Amino acid sequence: MNPPIRPVAILSLPLILAFVAFPARAATAEGGWSATLYVQEAFPKQTRTNAQIDEINAAFGTHFDTWDDIHNLSLGAKLFRHVAPRWWVGLEADWSAGEISGKATIDTLAGAARVSFEQRYSIYADLMAAGHFLLCDACRRVEPFVLAGAGVAYEKDRTTLTLRNEFLDEGLLVRNDGWFPVATAGLGVNVPLSARRSSFLEAGVAYFWGRLEHRVPASGSLAPAPEVTADTDSSGPNYWVGFAWRFGAPAP
Repeated sequence: MNPPIRPVAILSLPLILAFVAFPARAATAEGGWSATLYVQEAFPKQTRTNAQIDEINAAFGTHFDTWDDIHNLSLGAKLFRHVAPRWWVGLEADWSAGEISGKATIDTLAGAARVSFEQRYSIYADLMAAGHFLLCDACRRVEPFVLAGAGVAYEKDRTTLTLRNEFLDEGLLVRNDGWFPVATAGLGVNVPLSARRSSFLEAGVAYFWGRLEHRVPASGSLAPAPEVTADTDSSGPNYWVGFAWRFGAPAP
């Protein structure tokens, strides 16, 4: 198993660089603070994980879903400080949980048997130092921006597979968890919802990089080996929609 990544050590560097880069502006910033809550849908690669599910389907003649077949939704929040005319810098966090599962009845030499499969992500969470760079400082109706961020993520998941009838009781259990580095970059827009420009609709598209790959224990009679490769490849495109509020600054 890979050694755990120190979240504080990774997050401290981009935060320090962001605030040191604009020391004079940060002290006299006129933009105050911005808080955003959003919903995001992602399209992770999950190449190896999906291939392993396909192998289960081929071995048992089942049609269990892969991660390509479902919506991958998460909740997110940002808290940014206006440190320069075109720069908002701060923190971004995302959280999600979910599962894919299925059941099927198949024929075996011991008669009809029930196959059950489940892969459950009890938690996925990330924390990134991030920033928005406004592409048009003078734009009022729509504020386009470039997004970039980097930090760490943690996930915990469990995979189970069972084959049972009155003669059979076979199973597989794989538990996986760990920290891993993540990064994102993309484009977005803020659309003012009030004349005072204190609330905004925020939307955007981005690409996300993040992958946890290591060897983990596998148990049960269906385990191919005492250890298997757990490879959660979260990299892929995403889009988000949310609401932002600005506060702590003089009225425009």
